Amino acid sequence: MKPKPIHIWTTGIKLGSGGIQAFSRAYIQAIAEGFPSHPVTVLVDHDTPPPEDPLRALPNVSIHSVSHFQGRLRAIAFAAKGLQLGLLDKPTCIVSIHLHFLPIMSLVRFLTGTRILSILHGIDLWHLKGRLRHLALRHADHLMAVSQFTRQVAIKDFALPPERVTIVPNTFDETQFQPGPKPDYLLQRHALTPDQPVLLTVGRLSPGDRLKGHRQVLLALPFLIRKHPTIRYIIGGSGSDQPFLSEMASCLGIADHVILTGQIPNQELPDYHRLADVFVMPGLKEGFGIVFLEAMASGKPVIAGNRDGSFDALDGGRLGALIDPFNAAQLAETADALLTRQHPNPLLSNPAALYEAVTAQFGFKRVASLMVDNLTPWVTPDRTPTPSSTPQPAPLPPVHSSVRIVVVTEFTSPYQIEFFNAIARQGTVLLEVIYMTGQDSTRLWERSPMGHLNWVLTDNKNHHWEASKSVKDADLVIFNTYLFSFALPALWKRARSGKPWAFWGERPGSLNTGRKGRLMRKILLHPLHRQPVPIWGMGQFGIEGYQAEYGSKRSYHNLPYASNLQRFFDLPDRFPSDRVFLFSGRFTERKGADLIAIAFARVAAKHPSAKLILVGSGPLESSMRDSLAPCANQVEWLGFQPWTEMPAALAKGAILCLPSRYDGWGLALVEGLAAGLPAIGTDKTGSAVELLSDHQAGWLIPANDADALASTMEIALKLDDSAFHAKQLAARKAPQSLDAIPAATEFLSLCQETLLQASKS
Repeated sequence: MKPKPIHIWTTGIKLGSGGIQAFSRAYIQAIAEGFPSHPVTVLVDHDTPPPEDPLRALPNVSIHSVSHFQGRLRAIAFAAKGLQLGLLDKPTCIVSIHLHFLPIMSLVRFLTGTRILSILHGIDLWHLKGRLRHLALRHADHLMAVSQFTRQVAIKDFALPPERVTIVPNTFDETQFQPGPKPDYLLQRHALTPDQPVLLTVGRLSPGDRLKGHRQVLLALPFLIRKHPTIRYIIGGSGSDQPFLSEMASCLGIADHVILTGQIPNQELPDYHRLADVFVMPGLKEGFGIVFLEAMASGKPVIAGNRDGSFDALDGGRLGALIDPFNAAQLAETADALLTRQHPNPLLSNPAALYEAVTAQFGFKRVASLMVDNLTPWVTPDRTPTPSSTPQPAPLPPVHSSVRIVVVTEFTSPYQIEFFNAIARQGTVLLEVIYMTGQDSTRLWERSPMGHLNWVLTDNKNHHWEASKSVKDADLVIFNTYLFSFALPALWKRARSGKPWAFWGERPGSLNTGRKGRLMRKILLHPLHRQPVPIWGMGQFGIEGYQAEYGSKRSYHNLPYASNLQRFFDLPDRFPSDRVFLFSGRFTERKGADLIAIAFARVAAKHPSAKLILVGSGPLESSMRDSLAPCANQVEWLGFQPWTEMPAALAKGAILCLPSRYDGWGLALVEGLAAGLPAIGTDKTGSAVELLSDHQAGWLIPANDADALASTMEIALKLDDSAFHAKQLAARKAPQSLDAIPAATEFLSLCQETLLQASKS
């Protein structure tokens, strides 16, 4: 009896494409050569191999492609062709190289009884959407994962029976990737010398691939530059995230050490591996990583993460260096050890031996044999696989690593970006920040360079899905906002998950005070009321507000907003005799802009030499000008100042006046003090309560009191030079702990404490 055909469905088999395409080619060849008497029918979605393609030369292989169809028509054509071939051939089995084909394959099985199998690569599994696909995956006859990590995720996330999922690794072309000297044309192209140390990462630069580890390498680079001043980091690949990496390199001050090549042509890829000294890709969600095999076959030591399929690609660390992918400091130490040939694994310093080792383990001959053995029970007539015939691999070893922290916050203010950059630079955790919007409509700030992993939800609608996965998978999530369509559901889902989370914010009630506001917060933040998770308040003012709403049976921590204050500390002191008042902020009632206008008009009438500088803009500007008309010659309107120009603006003043009716924290006051300006703040401003209560660095006055403001301004004018100079010195000293670097250390300490408490509960 003529053997039944084997059908293989794949997205593409173009030579030199991505990992799944490379796997498809190897799998087709292995199955065709392993079952020479069986016709092998290949259905391709996205491309058509040319006539000279070696796969077409295989005698039992026939290839059908629907790539000539456009858009949705192609998906329809693929389904129709697959159904037609299945009904005509009634194959012994159909193997799907991509999970998306499983639903239509399930229909073929229903109509013909054909058994269906699928390969699990990793990225296809993480991004699998749709109830129908999930159902088809659960009911597939057999699944073959490329790594232990991918297998474990499939079993856990989709409730699959373990005996239904086996493992066969990826392979590579050992004839193309071999050790060799650094190519002269690439040295010239990138202005490199043969002895110049080079790190290399090759991969897609798309938002969905942000966890491949590029960011961690950039964070490690400043450490490496100290020991290797001429080091270069080459990033090969294309995608929409290329500007993000370029911006991050500039933010870290290492742009001259980073080379972004764009898409590397297939024929040049082996040469780029030979150009490198170390291949590094410490990812979090790598299904396997054929690129690791290609680098090792080129004789290059590899650094990879120890949390994903990279573990299998490096054979548990025998063929490369496995590190904590969250720890940039460990990455730098490992890269230095490899560059200086001081790594304890001697194989990583022997290119020829490394090539032989990776070829023996992952070369086509061995892996093709495993592929054939894996499929044999489904091709051999009348042989039904049993659970006992399916090998049960040993589980991945436990990983003791740093943590993954996600912060959900409102918008990309330069202050938050600066603070999160400082945390990321410490390199001891993987920090991801999810910004609800890229711009606050009430502020004119331009977005600052981001030196941390981030998702700005208004930039790309696809970021919502990635951000949701981050909230789900993180070790700790900190919610800094909840009044957004993404943030509130994310908070509720995280609370239901039972995983650690914390709430971090200004004093509750900034926008909705009174009973109505409290009731609204009680409804929206119901999980925060029910679960005794930590609350991080902005100053003692914020903590007291939360204690009033949420009681004392939880831990509270004081963690105000912080920024890089050094640019303000570096400003020279004004002469004590120079008493220029300065207001900085939005011209709104909440900021007390009308109060400063009323109060200064009174002071100016008594003190013709008094001066006021107004920094900002807003809806009250017209009425403020009316109030200040009698003393217009004593007022300077600077208008809105970009964030980068704020030190220069503050340098024009000597006394900061911030008469806010309410301000949950107030970074403007912190920056003014750092610039040496004694400040007048109110008892409804968090930073003023925190820093001015002892009246050393300024004056604390009642909110919404123009009389108190005017009288305090007069006191400041009449203070003798010695006493005023003492206040200037106290002003500089007051916000020392609120600089971004010590505040970042405190942030990480609180994260550790929160995780420790969660582990005990």
